[in-house]
Parts: sequence; structure tokens; C-alpha cells
Amino acid sequence: MSISRRDFLKATAVAGATSIEILGSEPAQAAAADIQHGSRTVKKVALTFHGAGAPDYADPLLKLFKSTGTKISVFAVGTWLLKEPSIASRIIDEGHDLGNHTMTHTQMKTISAKRVDAEISGCADELTKLIGNHGAWFRPSGTQFSTPTIRMAALKYGYGQCISYEVDSEDFKDVSKNKMISNVMNNLKNGSIISMHFGHKVTLDAMPTILEKLHAAGITPVTLTELLSA
Repeated sequence: MSISRRDFLKATAVAGATSIEILGSEPAQAAAADIQHGSRTVKKVALTFHGAGAPDYADPLLKLFKSTGTKISVFAVGTWLLKEPSIASRIIDEGHDLGNHTMTHTQMKTISAKRVDAEISGCADELTKLIGNHGAWFRPSGTQFSTPTIRMAALKYGYGQCISYEVDSEDFKDVSKNKMISNVMNNLKNGSIISMHFGHKVTLDAMPTILEKLHAAGITPVTLTELLSA
């Protein structure tokens, strides 16, 4: 009997990403360092996208990834999901990872523990409504790295470890196309987790070239689930 990707992700997400054995029952594990990269022994990277902004850029990017067979990971903002509810199932159905990037994309290091809890749980609830689970991964907003308070709240809602990144494309600064390409290609290594964003034109402009250069270098973009299982 086969199992669909949607059902597989539902099973692993409900288990809190236990598919790579990072979620434990002890609160002390919430203090573990954020994940910045995967295995250095495989020629794979994870293209991760902060999910927010108008669909004008997300839609053609997803079409590009579908046409090229590229798999990515999207960290969705809860308010974005409220505005664009159909995009959640589309992301899953097209073979990508979908995770939690807080409810309102606030500066997570500057808010109270109660608000941190609400930001994570709010987006988790919205994901559950749309795809049946809280999403495969969590990345805090407004910061590259989490804090003990953030990690404890993430663990409470089933996210075993926070996802950071190793390579910053700086697309959110609306850098030039060539600058974005060099930011990615000059800094990645085997196993790199790369930070990008929906909602910025430069990302759409640069992505075909980035995919071409990755292919030429023999590097395969994969989901976080695949990268971190290697």
C-alpha cells in the first residue's frame, strides 16, 4: 500500500519532526542549538522561503519549481495563510515542506514569553486547519537564531528544534539580481540551508540562474525533511 506525501508529512509533523530523531521529551532539549545546515557529505542544499507577501511572486516561483522538479521548504506566516489559504495545500501537494514562521512575523526576541507562545501556537493552529498538522518545521521571525524562551515554546507545540540558516540571500533587502546570486552561490556548502523570501521581485528574477548554477555544480535542492534525514 502506498502512502501519499501529504499523509507522510502529516505523520511526521504530528510526531514533531521525529523522523530525524531531534525531538525528545525532556525540556532541556529545547536548549539545543538551532539547525543551520545538514550533512556535509552530500551535494544537497535546502532552499527555504519565508512565506508572506503578495501571490504575484509566490505563484510564478512555485510554477518554476514545479516545472524544474525543484523541492523547497516554505515557512509560512499565519496572517499570510489567512489571506491565501489555498497556497498551503498547493505547497504540500507539489512536494514541498511547509512550516511555521509565526503568526504575525514579529520580532520574536523582543516580545514577552506569553506573546512568543501565541505567535507559535497561532500559526500552528492555522496550519492544522489547512493541512491537518502543525507543519514540519519552525523558524522564528525577525532573528536568525532563537532564544531559550523561543525554543521552549517551539518544543511545547511539537517542533523539536528551531531551523536557522547558513546562507542569507539578502533578497529581503531588495539587492540586485547579481548580488543575490553571488550571495547564494559564493557562500553555500554541501548541506547548506539557504534563506530566501516570497514577496520580493529579485527572488523571482534570480531564481532561474541560481537553479542553473546549482545544477551545473552538481548540487541538488531538496526539502529540509530530505536534507536533515541524510
